[in-house]
Amino acid sequence: MPDVPGDALELVEIHDRSFQKWSVDRRVYCVPVDEVEEERLGTQHDLVTAQFGSLYIAPVPNPSRVLDCGYGQGNWAVRMAEYFEDSEVHGIDIYPISLPDEPENLELFCDDLNSRLTETYQQNYYDLIHSRFVQSGIKTRRWPTYAKDLARLTRRGGYVQMAEWYLNFQSDSGRLTESHALTQWYTLYQGACQQMNRNPRVGRELRRYLQDAGLQDIHDFCYRVPIGAWSAEPALQEIGRQALENFIPLLESHAIYPFTTCHGWTAEQVQWLRQRAEHEMNDLTLKIYVPLYVAWGRRP
Repeated sequence: MPDVPGDALELVEIHDRSFQKWSVDRRVYCVPVDEVEEERLGTQHDLVTAQFGSLYIAPVPNPSRVLDCGYGQGNWAVRMAEYFEDSEVHGIDIYPISLPDEPENLELFCDDLNSRLTETYQQNYYDLIHSRFVQSGIKTRRWPTYAKDLARLTRRGGYVQMAEWYLNFQSDSGRLTESHALTQWYTLYQGACQQMNRNPRVGRELRRYLQDAGLQDIHDFCYRVPIGAWSAEPALQEIGRQALENFIPLLESHAIYPFTTCHGWTAEQVQWLRQRAEHEMNDLTLKIYVPLYVAWGRRP
C-alpha cells in the first residue's frame, strides 16, 4: 500500500456506485472505484494487451526503470514487474490500492497527475513511461505540461508511450446514425467533459503533445477496436468479445456521475440509455468499433 493521506481512502456512494470522495469533491476523477469497475479494468487490460500483442509497443527491449501513470488496479504494472524481475517498476494513481501479492520490485504512489510530477519524482530516470486511459482524470489544459513532465522524467534514450480511447463509437457498416443510443451517449459524454474541463478527443492529439514535449522518433497509430464478434478474422472476434465485456459496464461507469451532475439526468435515465446502447453493441449488423489511439516517442 502506498503512503497516502487518510482521506484518499474515504468513499462516497452515488447512485449505488462507490467513488473516491476526495476526487469527487474536487472533480478530479469522477469514475467509480468499486468492485464492478475493478473487474472492468482487468478486462480492459486483457483487451488492450491482446490488441497490441504485447504489454507495450515502444522499442524498449529490457527496461530497468518503469513508471506507470494511472495504474488503476495495477494490472499492467504488476505484469511488467513480474516479467522484468530485475526491473524497478513504479506506479502513480489518485486512488491507492492494496495488492495481495505485490511484487517486491513494484512500488506504488498516490498522487494527482494534474500536479507537476517533476517536483516529486526523479528526472532523467525512467527507461519507459507508460500512460494509459487517464483522460477522465486529467484537466484539458494540463495535457501539454503533463507530456512535458513525462519527457523530463524519462532518461535520454528512453521512451514515453501514451494510449487513450476516443469514445465516439463508430459503425464499420456505416449504419450508426444520430438517433442511435451510442451516438447520443457520446454527445452527452462530450458535453459533460467540456463542463468538467476534460478533453474526450485527447487521443487524437497525443502525437502533438509528445512532439511539443521535445521527443523524437515519434510514432502513432489508431486501432479500430471491434465491439462484439462481428469481424471475419478469428483473432478480432475474440478481441471483439473482450471489448463487449469492457464497454458495456463502461457505458455506466463513465456516465453515471457526469450525466446526472452535468445534464441533470436521473440514474434511471442513464440506465435506460445504457440498455439501448448495450443492445446496439450486441447488434452484429451495426459492426460497432471504437478508436484507440496510441503514440510513443524517444527522449533525445
